Amino acid sequence: MHKLKSTQKDKVRQFMACTQAGERTAIYCLTQSEWKLDEATASFFQTPDVFHRESMRDAVDQRKLEQLYGRYKDPQDGDRIGIDGIQQFCDDLRLDPTSVSVLVIAWKFRAATQCEFSRKEFMDGMTELGCDTTEKLRTLLPSLEQELQDSVKFKDFYQFTFTFAKNPGQKGLGTSQKIDSPGHLEPSARFWKHDCR
Repeated sequence: MHKLKSTQKDKVRQFMACTQAGERTAIYCLTQSEWKLDEATASFFQTPDVFHRESMRDAVDQRKLEQLYGRYKDPQDGDRIGIDGIQQFCDDLRLDPTSVSVLVIAWKFRAATQCEFSRKEFMDGMTELGCDTTEKLRTLLPSLEQELQDSVKFKDFYQFTFTFAKNPGQKGLGTSQKIDSPGHLEPSARFWKHDCR
């Protein structure tokens, strides 16, 4: 905050007092509204998800996250987490690799390939979720799964899963892999473990 003008510092303090947001979020909101305090606070309260996400990202300890990635990365290819790393990740989360939770994590990480996460997918996904430990992610999982009750998010999840579940060159999914509602996710998650073997 030392590079800000004194009037800007005052606005940051006022914004933080009013919203209970952190300094980085306050500066971000105020710069987005050209340092108009009323507009910044109104924007913060009208779209809290956007700014909450920004605050969550700020809370991630990148060193911890790097160490966590190091635990799972493929020893032959440091730019990805392979099958063994995915299995260890699932074990640390106390999840069955065939569970819907693992598919939800892959969705949130925007994973492109079954049974692996690229370094970018893992690091960006964990950062976006505000997690730098498996404990934080495990605590967050119920709310991530709850998002599937929202029809817009479920549609996004469905589209992700449809693409994610296909093998290269495959045009559609088999009947055992189809998803039509949040209540029918379990059979579709089985492909994760099946295809990872």
